[in-house]
Amino acid sequence: MATYPPSPNLPQGTNQTQVNPTNWNTLVDNINAIGDDLVDARGDGQEFPGVDHTAGQATDLDDVLQAIKHTLADISGETNWYNAPAASLKSHDHSSGEGGSVPWSSIASNTRFREIHPEYPGAVWTTSLRGASASGNNTVNNSTDQDVVSDIAHNYYEATSSETSLQDYYIALRFTLPEDFNTWAASNAIQIEYKTESGTYVNCHVDLYIYKSGTANLIASNEDNAITAWSSITMDDSALGTWSAGDIMEIYLKLETRNDYYARVGKLRLNYTS
Repeated sequence: MATYPPSPNLPQGTNQTQVNPTNWNTLVDNINAIGDDLVDARGDGQEFPGVDHTAGQATDLDDVLQAIKHTLADISGETNWYNAPAASLKSHDHSSGEGGSVPWSSIASNTRFREIHPEYPGAVWTTSLRGASASGNNTVNNSTDQDVVSDIAHNYYEATSSETSLQDYYIALRFTLPEDFNTWAASNAIQIEYKTESGTYVNCHVDLYIYKSGTANLIASNEDNAITAWSSITMDDSALGTWSAGDIMEIYLKLETRNDYYARVGKLRLNYTS
């Protein structure tokens, strides 16, 4: 049977290192004996030869698995590894019973997104915000088209009006959060592409309103957005509150225009973690 030194510290050999037959044979015998030990312990609960829990020895495969966990802890830079892992290789709090099973999030990114382009599935044009009375200033021409800038195609909804006072129309969209939704991304939870013909909001602009289906209150809004190059209205997660997979988000995009200036909205992107 193999002998396990408590603090092995074998020197590195070189091309000029002399071989002592006795030491060489002892090394070979130990390697073979260790192999026999592992073969003998092929089933959980089978004993390794030798005295239990002496330096460098394990009594059964449960202990072997714990040794592997300790090795992984060393590799990951941690200094402790408990018997009932429940955190991750990269970080755990060292409280009793929390070592480090490996979740998907520690080996792959859990950042996700959903992106839709006009015409949005299920979207409709409407003159009112979530069933409220229309403004009465709804003399608007609505259309869809495509704008190609620097070899990037932007599909868009467009509203224009020849009236001298601002006229408005809404695009209403219901979006069900996907099954893998967990939390919103921190700084760019919602991004909606838009462009206006005038950079002055009194001529044309885009407003954003967000509701959660089944609740009465407005969740978040962003108004008076005007810019002459394609840009994004960005909503921070702090403005959205708590959501869960399967919740239905009701998004209203209000396009306001006058004097034949256009207001356009393009792709919508939801950023979240799973």
